[in-house]
Amino acid sequence: MEMLKELGRRIQKARKVKKLTQQELADLSHVSLKHVQSCERGEKNPSFEVLRAFGKVLNLSLDSLMNLDLPEDEQSANDMRQLYLSCPPAARKALLNSARALADELKEMTQADECDQDKKAEEK
Repeated sequence: MEMLKELGRRIQKARKVKKLTQQELADLSHVSLKHVQSCERGEKNPSFEVLRAFGKVLNLSLDSLMNLDLPEDEQSANDMRQLYLSCPPAARKALLNSARALADELKEMTQADECDQDKKAEEK
């Protein structure tokens, strides 16, 4: 039962990221509002077809929905994918360029910190 609650939390989180109401998710997924509510509360075990519909609407892979014990790095990568896909197509290039620039800057900062730590260790 705890796994169903976690699945429901993931569906709800993804729905909120997409700024959809439960009714909108229901309409886009072709399921009833009551079914969406039950799934989000972890009371209902959604079928493969329903999970697939949720995944399509929410830009989530079935793996990220069903594999509840994904390592944190993989879950974070799925979150990044969801952010990318939630942007309008015209904005995706800007998001990708910004993410690349930020990643390069973070790598440089990390390398500089490592060099500083190495110098301090040598001085001791």
